[in-house]
Amino acid sequence: MVLMEAAPEGLAKRRSRWPFVLCLVILAALVAVKVPQWVNDGKLAGLEERVSRLELPPGTERDGSAAVQGSVGLQEGNGNHCDFLVRMTVRTRLPDAEIAAYYASAKVEGVAGAELSGRAYVSPYGYRDGFKSVVVEFFDWGQDPGLDLRCH
Repeated sequence: MVLMEAAPEGLAKRRSRWPFVLCLVILAALVAVKVPQWVNDGKLAGLEERVSRLELPPGTERDGSAAVQGSVGLQEGNGNHCDFLVRMTVRTRLPDAEIAAYYASAKVEGVAGAELSGRAYVSPYGYRDGFKSVVVEFFDWGQDPGLDLRCH
């Protein structure tokens, strides 16, 4: 003889809550990691925009194959800070010293409001079609990393 006990009708079957709690923990961890990165990515996008709006010197044009590029993370040193690097490629007919001096005197607002100067790296391979290739960089280092894991 098998005895079966029926559950009273008023009691609902209890479900385990661990899948729900696990999903909340994973979501909280994802937000804790991604939100600080999104904040710094927004700062980088602003710096890229300001660099792209710079007026080009005479005899200089943007290299059509390359857009303004940027990166954020711990790029110099080994401390608890964030570095922002933006670079663009231009083509110029200006002498090396003149293009270097132009970007050294160019001022762009950094991510924390300080003025940044550019640095020009002239291609050692000479002229092509009357132009010489130049990489221009703006580097903003030592900024507060917040909780961005790329900067620790």
